[in-house]
Amino acid sequence: MLDLLVSELLMDAHPDADEGVLSQARARAVNSEALAERSRSLALDRAVRLGRGELQSGGRDKPSIQANVLEAVLGAIYLDAGLDAARAFVSREFEAELCDPKDDLRDPKTRLQELLQQQGYEPPRYTLLSETGPPHDRRFEVEVGEEGRALGRGRGRTKRVAEREAARQALEGLDG
Repeated sequence: MLDLLVSELLMDAHPDADEGVLSQARARAVNSEALAERSRSLALDRAVRLGRGELQSGGRDKPSIQANVLEAVLGAIYLDAGLDAARAFVSREFEAELCDPKDDLRDPKTRLQELLQQQGYEPPRYTLLSETGPPHDRRFEVEVGEEGRALGRGRGRTKRVAEREAARQALEGLDG
């Protein structure tokens, strides 16, 4: 249902936009990492009941569980109040993604690499600083830099997430 509503709202807001741009915007808005972040921002993790094993393995913080919780809330809104209420919830919660589907199409790592190359620098290098936690609940810290200078640090449950966060931080520092 979430895919449908985000697609509908994007098409309504941008009737002249290219189909590929709208598809990429929808995919960015509803991927499991984006949904998990939104779920955490709404503090939905506090309302989830998990079994003992899932709690012990850090289930409350798993992106897949967080994403599923957000979709379950949307389903509950639909069942309780109908399609218009579900649409209003999605419109409110995904407002930033619906504003300009062309904005930020590239992930932060790509944008950082392009920016550095435009300025005549070498491509950024990502260095793993630390890997902590048990195998089922790893945490990674990564630093991104170029030509010997550190540009940003990021943390995440995967190296990829940590690298994107580091690139995002570097972009903020370079833009500011």
